[in-house]
Amino acid sequence: MGAKRESLNTTDASGALKPDTVLSEQTSVINSMPGRSENDKKIAKEKAQRLKIPYVDPLRVTIEPSALTLLEPEIAIRHQALPIRVVDNFLLIAMMTPEEPVTIKSLELLTGFKVRPAVAPKISLSIALKKYYGSGYVGKPGVKNHPPKIIQKTIAKTTGGNRSEACTISVISNKGGVGKTHLSINMAYCLAKKGAKVLLIDADLGNADVSNKLGMFPKHHLMDFLEKNKNMEELLFRTEYGFDLIASSYGEFKLANLYYAQKVKFINHFKKISQRYEFAIFDLGAGISRMVMDFALAADYPIIVTTPQDFISGYACTKAGFSRFKEIEERLEEKLSNYEPQRIFSPMLVINQVSNLRQGFKLFNTLKKTANEKINSREGKFQIKPEYLGAIPYERVALRAAELKKRPLILSAPRITASQSIQHMSTRFFYPKATYDPKVKFKYPFSRFAAILSQKE
Repeated sequence: MGAKRESLNTTDASGALKPDTVLSEQTSVINSMPGRSENDKKIAKEKAQRLKIPYVDPLRVTIEPSALTLLEPEIAIRHQALPIRVVDNFLLIAMMTPEEPVTIKSLELLTGFKVRPAVAPKISLSIALKKYYGSGYVGKPGVKNHPPKIIQKTIAKTTGGNRSEACTISVISNKGGVGKTHLSINMAYCLAKKGAKVLLIDADLGNADVSNKLGMFPKHHLMDFLEKNKNMEELLFRTEYGFDLIASSYGEFKLANLYYAQKVKFINHFKKISQRYEFAIFDLGAGISRMVMDFALAADYPIIVTTPQDFISGYACTKAGFSRFKEIEERLEEKLSNYEPQRIFSPMLVINQVSNLRQGFKLFNTLKKTANEKINSREGKFQIKPEYLGAIPYERVALRAAELKKRPLILSAPRITASQSIQHMSTRFFYPKATYDPKVKFKYPFSRFAAILSQKE
């Protein structure tokens, strides 16, 4: 590990990387201006020595396809930054201006990795950016929107190796209006954009909030499945944003009103449908009803969304989740033989509508400290250890514009900090080392999902 990091500390990184085949037309471009090309290289090497960072020629190294997918083409070209490879959780990026700290921080936020900048010759970098990002594709020149196989392997690792069902993510909040549905939509879009097969389920029965925000109202919705004779497969609606949607509907029916037979029906059909996807995101209703909590806790990754204004409600939601978590674990341990209960409740926290990213860290640390003092210090075998997924700055103008356009915020305004923050969060689900481990003790992860939701009161 030390040796690998040492290789990145050298002035010339090209010796540590394998030569790459350069397209003939690109070689001819360089050959047509040998003096300028050599001068570019000399300037770049001198800058690398002065800044004490690596030098790399992007036309003469092998570039990892998985590294390329970490940046959108527009962002890579705008920042004149080309991801090369990942080493020990550091991302080596060839850049024109590696001395700019704001650019480095922005790239770290977008990729989810600590960035190790490297100086690249101007001409070589421009040609390489055009080669890999010029057509809007990440990986193979001339082919558009075809995710490389390595990304699918990464997804498989994140979602449990050979598990056949989707990795489930639940998004909840104690109060409405905190941005829960916006987060669900934009995370679904981000994961799909990375090449994953994603299903977004609007489980906020009675509100149809996802449909409202996207301006999409499919012919069939979740209530047609729960109360009528529609199959879940008939509910699947392909959106123009790369993910599938199971919509909700308007009405008085709430998730809390589900009876046992409906829950079992949902479990059986969802198990079959989920085999088509890598990720399934549940946008749950606001509040801390038992059924909402059960859906949240059944997921591999429960996410709690709160804001600085409603922070006490966010803490109350976390506390309610922990109480229900204990009940479920004790019941499963009692009813199921050979079951090893989870002892640690680790929800992911998202602080939305912050004035700056530092405020998000401070509020999370406050919640964590309060949980330790008020809950963990008084508990015996169970503990609560919330995880910090991130904070989202409040960009009211951009958010309203996205709502008027009926589009995901990230698509409407990709450059704002809020969009970059959500992209950073979604990236964590692709890399197991960057996410917490829920430590599911079932042989098959879906068994836990079914066991929690199929409980009789």
